[in-house]
Amino acid sequence: MAVIRAVVQKIATILWQFPACLTSWRRPDALYMRLRASEILQQLQDENWTGLRQQFLPVFRWFIPVTLLSKGWHLVCSGLGPLESVGDPVITTGWWMTTAKVPVQFERANFGILLQMTPTGSLFGLRVVPQYMLGLGPGWQVPGYADGDAVRESAITLGKGQYKVEGSLCLPPATVPVTDDMPYPRYPCVVMLAGSGPCDRDSTVSASKPFKDLALGLAQQGIASIRFDKVTHTHRKALRACKDITLTDEYVEHAVDAVLQSQRHPDILPDQVYILGHSLGAVVAPTIAAADASIAGCILLAGPAGPLYRAVVRQLRYLASLGGPDQEALEKKCVEAQRQAEVADSPTLSLSTPASQLPLGIGPAYWLDYRRFEPLETAARVATTRPVLVLQGGRDYQVTLADDYEKWHAALHGSRNVEFHVYESLNHLFIPGQGLSTPLEYSVPGNVDEQVITDVSRWVSRTLN
Repeated sequence: MAVIRAVVQKIATILWQFPACLTSWRRPDALYMRLRASEILQQLQDENWTGLRQQFLPVFRWFIPVTLLSKGWHLVCSGLGPLESVGDPVITTGWWMTTAKVPVQFERANFGILLQMTPTGSLFGLRVVPQYMLGLGPGWQVPGYADGDAVRESAITLGKGQYKVEGSLCLPPATVPVTDDMPYPRYPCVVMLAGSGPCDRDSTVSASKPFKDLALGLAQQGIASIRFDKVTHTHRKALRACKDITLTDEYVEHAVDAVLQSQRHPDILPDQVYILGHSLGAVVAPTIAAADASIAGCILLAGPAGPLYRAVVRQLRYLASLGGPDQEALEKKCVEAQRQAEVADSPTLSLSTPASQLPLGIGPAYWLDYRRFEPLETAARVATTRPVLVLQGGRDYQVTLADDYEKWHAALHGSRNVEFHVYESLNHLFIPGQGLSTPLEYSVPGNVDEQVITDVSRWVSRTLN
């Protein structure tokens, strides 16, 4: 009863204070709000979590313990490094809300802090977000190794019937010189398969567009490419209601059509079309190459060596180990994901198994079909007659060196047709970084490392010769 009485008293206090907050609101003075923002930021810089908590509206303090602020900030700094400098706040005042957008510099990246305050200066929102989202800096930009205006891009449509998707054919600039490595007036072509989820043709993740980087960089080296929106991106609503979608449905029809269209294109060498898969796309790419002997070779970037749902369990375990404010929730998700993975692996899995018991809430048809894809064994068969290139980022926590790459290496290193590259500083998107890799890193605008472009283009050149 004492606990209930204390809760009731707390709620009564909040309700008593809230009207006072409302009646005191007035259109604020910009100079005053700038000073309030500076005071709040100083509490953050000093890591004075008790003082920072006091800056929030009383009604919000009930939901914001000191440990939440401390863990959240330390998680940010673990990925971006220590906070080094704070810029001048950009203040926008209004009758009901004032925002302060503050450019800040961490050791490894520039970011922004968004403060949301009442007109009296009480805080009710604090977020660390990319600068481009606040209008304080650029988002994705054309990589320095490519001339975005010179490449020739055209729209294409892949597939038939109701599940058509759009894509882009990227051809090298007309000015790319003929060289000893590329002595052809027609170009080799790379067909790209994106990773899991509803990816667009650029494989966009926050401020990064790794497939667009690859397309532009390869075009600069005289290599054409096709990339396309996944069917789960274009027809998201329709497929969400579909209970029997499979991994084959997600990839194969549009990938095969992309290969056929590239082989028929007058500017592309029909016998020099390669299939490239990233992440889950690297699970599918070997199967497509094995089924079509006309495909010249296979490029695998950050390919999972085991089932996708096992990688999900490891990712959740890793994220929970970072000790952020959502650690407890992540640990619970990890336990649930482990249980769902066991069901997906079970020999009793059938089409009657409820989707709610399976990884990611995806139905049994998907996971039964997934079992038909054996990427390591299939890639080994492809490598008996055609070249295979395997690339891995050393800082990738989603597909890791220990859990995935080493298995690829063990399965394929005996073949003279397989080439391996590990990039110690690159993450899952093959973008360089430093320190601990976290999801926040994907919000930092960046481009695929130029060495990846160089290695892929040289590998293609060697296969041509």
